[in-house]
Amino acid sequence: MRSAYGRRLSIAGAWLCLSVMPLEASPASRQLTADALLDAYNLEFPACYARLDEAARLDPADPAPVRAIAAVTWMEILFSQGAATFEAFTGQASKKDVIRPVPPLPLTARFKSQIARALQLAEAQLARAGDADAHYQMGATTALSAIYYATVEGRTTGGLSEGRRAVREMELARKLAPDRHETGLVLGISEYTISTLSFGYRFLAGIVGLPGNRAEALRRLEEAALPGVETEADALLVLMVVHNREGNRAQAAERLTRLQSRFPRNRLLWLNAAATAIEARQFEAAERHLAEGLAARAVEAPPEVMGEHALWLLKRGTARAALGRAADAAADLMKVLVSRPRDWVCARAHVELARLAIARQAVVEARRELDLAVEFGVRGGDADAVDTARGLLKQTQRK
Repeated sequence: MRSAYGRRLSIAGAWLCLSVMPLEASPASRQLTADALLDAYNLEFPACYARLDEAARLDPADPAPVRAIAAVTWMEILFSQGAATFEAFTGQASKKDVIRPVPPLPLTARFKSQIARALQLAEAQLARAGDADAHYQMGATTALSAIYYATVEGRTTGGLSEGRRAVREMELARKLAPDRHETGLVLGISEYTISTLSFGYRFLAGIVGLPGNRAEALRRLEEAALPGVETEADALLVLMVVHNREGNRAQAAERLTRLQSRFPRNRLLWLNAAATAIEARQFEAAERHLAEGLAARAVEAPPEVMGEHALWLLKRGTARAALGRAADAAADLMKVLVSRPRDWVCARAHVELARLAIARQAVVEARRELDLAVEFGVRGGDADAVDTARGLLKQTQRK
């Protein structure tokens, strides 16, 4: 189950703390790690893991490649739970526990062993050197640990405790190396995440030394996303999620365009571009993104993302419905439901089917679809879908 804090903390997506600062470790090890992360962004996980294993062999004392193995493993866990678009990280937090798929045991075991090893190595580096890179490695590793446990295991208090250390270590790294913009990623994510919490959580976070300032958060994230900075891709992804969360669709689309140009083999970027265009009510653009993604990139290719094909169909059905292609839209949406996707995806498919029924003045059918949308939305923790369905229900009751 995911707490409110953990749900919002997960806006970082799977890429937080993947980046490295090539200062003190073996140059060959750090270059391999950087190359491996490019593979990860292109969804080429076997090549990524092979490079990371070699990087760890070249420099057994470096925490960076070991942490990267843990981070990519975390991404696989998120994929196994169906997290593929920004909507998995930007919805309103449910007041009830949300049942999610149990991640594969080999993945959780790998994450825990690798993050424990990375923490051990980071502690040892800090004891030896105490320089900017040592503080950065410790900050990045504790940040990844905090976010994993908050999002996967719901350990909110533990997340706050480790998050505090991550911020402290990054601030020390920033003080020792002011020109290293990479520290802005963790600091910006922390500031933004805290700023989105309820007063009670913000108060608790403030007590343990975690401030929340939206404007400062965005400034730091933009700094971390500067061209050539090691964290550029990570920060662009986070900014895409943040801007979508805040309704700044044009800015989210611009970040996605930059990511697509760098990682053309990552099909999920095209899926997110379509989802962003739909939210901006640019339905023709959404359909173009979907057509390009489906034509040039195999949706069934590894890595497997639970329910991914249903997400493509949901977005295409939504765009087609808005463009007046009711029959094509209905066909896509029915295929979504037959595939038994996550509850929140079912909720949104039922909302779109209800809209099609309302357009045909099939009020009884529309109400049935909306009742199902509410049921699945509540169960899936999708408050936005529930609010939309209830609003449409009120409209149909007046007819």
